[in-house]
Amino acid sequence: MYDPRQHLIVALDVSTAAAAQKIVAALGESALTYKVGMQLYTAEGPRVVRDLIASGRRVFLDLKYHGIPNTVAAAVHQAAELGV
Repeated sequence: MYDPRQHLIVALDVSTAAAAQKIVAALGESALTYKVGMQLYTAEGPRVVRDLIASGRRVFLDLKYHGIPNTVAAAVHQAAELGV
């Protein structure tokens, strides 16, 4: 059965976990996947990602790493450990 929610990613382009939580709560079960970008991740850290995953949501972690390859590889490994 086709579920359009599988193709929707909601951007949480806000500065606080509280603002992100308001968006998630307002959408309820209408969205399954959320994008956490540099702004929210830098402000709130990995906890915001862990909270979304714990609530049954999927996360697209959009950090756009660019830099020293070994450093980027280590950072991507740590992001993957979050379950995104």
